[in-house]
Amino acid sequence: MMSITGALITQIYWLRKALQVKQANFDQAVMLSLRRVAERLEVSAGYNMPTLDVVKKISQRRFIIELDNKIDCNLLDFYLRTELAYPGLNMDFEYTILDVATNQPVFNQKVDIGEEDKLYAISTNLPVFDESTYIIEVFFPHRASFIGTKMTIWLFSSFVLIIVVFFFAYTIWIIHQQLRILQLQKDYLSTVAHQFKTPLTTVSLAAQALQHDDFRNEEQRLKTYGRLIEEESNYMKTQVDQLLNLASLEQDKIALKLEYIDVHETIQELVQRFTLRLERIGGTVRKQLNASMPLIFADRNQFTSALWNLLDNAVKYADGTPQVTVSTHNEDGNLYLSVADRGIGIRKEHQKKIFEKFYRVPTGNVHNVKGFGIGLHHLKLIANAHGWKIHLRSEPGQGSTFTLIIPIAQVQYEHAKAGSPYPVG
Repeated sequence: MMSITGALITQIYWLRKALQVKQANFDQAVMLSLRRVAERLEVSAGYNMPTLDVVKKISQRRFIIELDNKIDCNLLDFYLRTELAYPGLNMDFEYTILDVATNQPVFNQKVDIGEEDKLYAISTNLPVFDESTYIIEVFFPHRASFIGTKMTIWLFSSFVLIIVVFFFAYTIWIIHQQLRILQLQKDYLSTVAHQFKTPLTTVSLAAQALQHDDFRNEEQRLKTYGRLIEEESNYMKTQVDQLLNLASLEQDKIALKLEYIDVHETIQELVQRFTLRLERIGGTVRKQLNASMPLIFADRNQFTSALWNLLDNAVKYADGTPQVTVSTHNEDGNLYLSVADRGIGIRKEHQKKIFEKFYRVPTGNVHNVKGFGIGLHHLKLIANAHGWKIHLRSEPGQGSTFTLIIPIAQVQYEHAKAGSPYPVG
């Protein structure tokens, strides 16, 4: 990469040098040509040869000739055409005669070098000025484009180099992306192995404990171990289902089975399931269901999975005892479903990345939080498939609030409850 950068810098350096040389050559050629014009005008008028400083450059495109004698525009026009028409300076120009006393133009003429029939013709109808001191100003309006044509080979080589650098940089970027994906896959496999090993070990130990005769008469302990096996089995089943569902969503192969869903009923069901999980750690889930129109038109399984991911993240990333709030309200024809926690929060630099597949917010220990880094990516795919919006508000140490913005189903509730397949009313 350093060599390509060096080559590019070197090319730019020599391109600038070439441009400066071309500009200097142009200016030198113009100065010599205009000096010859001045000499010929002086000789024609019977005066001595002009001094070297009779021709001056006043800007990139303007040059002047200072003469103290009369100016015959017929001769001036002929001399300018013939001197500025040779191969190195064959470009259109414009000349103006200025009265030094009044600093006002007294004559102006545009010359088209392409008019070959006029190139060596001497005009006879142009004025003659001999009553004052005059300055001849020669202007080259197309100087930049003229020099540009002389730089064709340099510009072409620079363009080729830029193309080479672009494709080289693109190749490096592709390789970097592939290496990044490879590293993500390695991290993902490591995480999957760890996350499945933990519940499998728990289930194995619980199963071994249940085989002891001492437990058969202890109903409470049997229930505890049975519930533990059920929870860990459900966790693994949920993760496997999520992985399979994720693959289908990414390939656009899943067909959404849209139906009317009462969001409040789904929240009640999921919160009840989470209550068993939170009992052991003293966590709480508060509900603020303020939406007067909680009905939406969505895929029930996908919506349940999206809400489960939000609740699961709120519990996993809790700072201490989980305190989760689920709230709803209606606004502008939408249902706002928010899940807020008082957890560790998410820094600004991570907030745009958390919806990427396999991305996990650093927490100091790779395995201290369960999950594969696909929950929020899965949530994003579900939202995109339904046309929902997701909003995140988070501050480190103050928790996070994820909000789903879902269009409400404009139907009469009694028809939806009765199982009507289409909106009514």
